[in-house]
Amino acid sequence: MFKLKTILNLYWTKIKYALWVAFFVAMIFAIRTYVNYLNVVEEINKVDTRTASVQNEMDYAQNFQKKYLASDYGYLFLAHDNSMIFDGEEIILFKSSEDVVETWFNTDLTHIPYRPTEEEQRKMMDPMDAWNLYFKEIWTKIK
Repeated sequence: MFKLKTILNLYWTKIKYALWVAFFVAMIFAIRTYVNYLNVVEEINKVDTRTASVQNEMDYAQNFQKKYLASDYGYLFLAHDNSMIFDGEEIILFKSSEDVVETWFNTDLTHIPYRPTEEEQRKMMDPMDAWNLYFKEIWTKIK
C-alpha cells in the first residue's frame, strides 16, 4: 500500500494527463459512434421512403391506371397523355403580359394610329439591340 501511495505522489501529474488523454480519446470514440449511428438511421429512413414511393407508384399503376387503360375510354387517356387532340377540342394558350408586350413590339405598327418615334423605340428595346442599332446608324453615316 505504501508503494502505491508513493507512486501516486511521484507520478500524479503524469497520471492526471494520461487520464485526460484517455478521456479525450474515449470522447472522440463516443462521438464517432453516435455520428455513425445517426448516419445509419438516416440511410434506413431514406430506403424506407424510397420503398414507400415505389410501392405507391406500383399501387397506382395496378389499382387505378390499369383499370382505366383497360376500359373503353383507354385510348382517349393515352391520346391525351401523348398531347393528341380530337374533333371539337381546342388548345387554350395562356400568355403572360410580358409575352403580349413583346409580340406588340414585334408586330407591324403601320395599322396603329400612334407610332412611337425611333428614339422611343430605342428606349423600349433591349440595351444590346439598341447599341447594335446605334452602331449600324453610325456605320451607315460613315460610309
